Amino acid sequence: MSFRVDKLLALVRELNANHADEHPYACQMLLRAILDHVPPAFGQSKFQAVVANVSWGTTDKAYVKRLAEFRNPADDVLHRQISAQPSRIDMHDLPPRAYVNALLQGVLVHLPAVPQPQGSSSQSSPSNPRSSP
Repeated sequence: MSFRVDKLLALVRELNANHADEHPYACQMLLRAILDHVPPAFGQSKFQAVVANVSWGTTDKAYVKRLAEFRNPADDVLHRQISAQPSRIDMHDLPPRAYVNALLQGVLVHLPAVPQPQGSSSQSSPSNPRSSP
């Protein structure tokens, strides 16, 4: 089975833009969306199954395991209702970039190549995800 990556690329672009603009709530929600979006690329239905069942190198396994812990802050962002208490979420609550990059590299490794139509000027390869439609 082949997968389209247009939504994943849009989520990553939006995450990068919101991170650059220091929007922690949007970043948390987008990260949660990415974690919920990618499991089928690994043959799994839930992110916890990706962490538990996919063969990762030692460092990358530690990174994706830590990414799974970021569901709680995202749940906080999405579901905590207004109150008299100040917000607890800021940019320091986001995972390090290396964690997200390890996950995205894993997606690239696990995705089958998507054949391009004849005469297409863009090249699609796992090492060049930006050129995918």
